[in-house]
Amino acid sequence: MKKLVKLIHEHVRADFTAGYYGLLLLFIASSVAINYSINLENGIIDVHVGKWIRAFYYYLLYAVGYYTTCFIVSVFQKTTFWQSKQFWLLSSFGLLVLSLDRGFPYLHDLAAWFNQPYEGYRWLYRTGNHATGFLIIFIPLLLFYKVVHKQQSEFYGLTHAGAVKPYLYLLLLVAPVIMLATLHTSFTQYYPVYKTNTVAALWHWPAFLPALIFEFLYGLDFLNVELLFRGFFVIGMAHVLGKDCIVPMVTIYCYLHFGKPIGETISSVIGGYILGTIAYYTRSVWGGVLIHVGVAWLMELSAWAVKQF
Repeated sequence: MKKLVKLIHEHVRADFTAGYYGLLLLFIASSVAINYSINLENGIIDVHVGKWIRAFYYYLLYAVGYYTTCFIVSVFQKTTFWQSKQFWLLSSFGLLVLSLDRGFPYLHDLAAWFNQPYEGYRWLYRTGNHATGFLIIFIPLLLFYKVVHKQQSEFYGLTHAGAVKPYLYLLLLVAPVIMLATLHTSFTQYYPVYKTNTVAALWHWPAFLPALIFEFLYGLDFLNVELLFRGFFVIGMAHVLGKDCIVPMVTIYCYLHFGKPIGETISSVIGGYILGTIAYYTRSVWGGVLIHVGVAWLMELSAWAVKQF
């Protein structure tokens, strides 16, 4: 635990200036304010579910966030990565993968193909939404790594193991915050993500099985999240941006949470910065996977317990 704290402290000391971080926070705060004031993601982008234009809108959203942050970085850190072909290749590919994952248009068609009643269709759609991450994120990143980055990043930190114990301590520190969050109505309105178990009766399954499958895939999907954000956008982009790869990742990681309660979106900035810094210096994403999956399941369990008792 002390090692992680030291890593973060030393990075902030080397990277921080009031003007630099102030402008970054101002840009992120403005982005959050715009999203929640006009309902940008849920009310404008997501009305195009099932259409390719949705993925295009997501690409524009993430590209604006990523490249604007990169511009701020280049001004204050006086870097010249804009002329690098590798910068444009890597960043545009990563944003494309992220946008396709967020705006994949055929999930409804795949769920409807099984010709189930609404309860079955909804379970297939929501479960499939987590399972498709392996097709849209994991496999493209693996192929890209084999062609472009092999021998440079140990598959974006996924094949490099790190110590587990410090992250367990970090998870214990976060647990009380999650318990307090359950007292807020916006949290319990959104969580648990798995809200109904009617498909158990519909398909004559044991009552626990649909929930178990859903929660397993829900947790496992965070492996893809960590591989993309902390793996590709930090460990992969570090070959071009160095330590400056962290803050552009934080911006689009914040954007990823736009459809969730605003408190979670704001906290994602802090969490993304911490996990990104740790990934950069340890060259491993497994700590982030452990934290992310642990937090997700704690949030599910806490919200479920509040509604039950």
